[in-house]
Amino acid sequence: MSARHAVNAGLLVAAALFAGATSAQVPGGPHGPEGMGPEGMGPMRGFDRLHKELKLNAQQDELWKKAEAAQRDALKAMQAMGVQGHANLKAEIEKPGVDLKQFAELRDQLRERMHTQMEATRKQVRTAWFGVYDSLDATQREQVRVAIRDGMDRMGHRGGPMGEMHGGHSGHGAPGHGEG
Repeated sequence: MSARHAVNAGLLVAAALFAGATSAQVPGGPHGPEGMGPEGMGPMRGFDRLHKELKLNAQQDELWKKAEAAQRDALKAMQAMGVQGHANLKAEIEKPGVDLKQFAELRDQLRERMHTQMEATRKQVRTAWFGVYDSLDATQREQVRVAIRDGMDRMGHRGGPMGEMHGGHSGHGAPGHGEG
């Protein structure tokens, strides 16, 4: 998994902890990060459906929109950082006679910088989603819990989040679905 996909996966997991989105379509899968839009596509499927099911009041809906924007902006920023890091590494390795030790050090520095930024961004996105969660009533919180549970079931179906790339049924009620 590339650093860019690892960053995206980390942010999506942070969002999934709140909204119960499934990563049955993980970054780098058939839909990749581009598949994050419409309901039913990519790792963010379930967000639109959950948003509708929660029947948020105006204040809650505003918090939801802010959390979605924070998440979207974070993903875009991390993707841009990954693209820039890749371009820097590519430019460096294109130089004839480049010192591979220095190249490896540069790669390590970029990876560490991305990791630090990813962690800070993950915390910001998580804080935004917890702001939504804190505004929910008990019934809405239960809906979120069920959505997370169902998302985890789908992620665990057929061997984990990388198991069944085309997603679909949650597979609960089928204990020991171990054989693939």
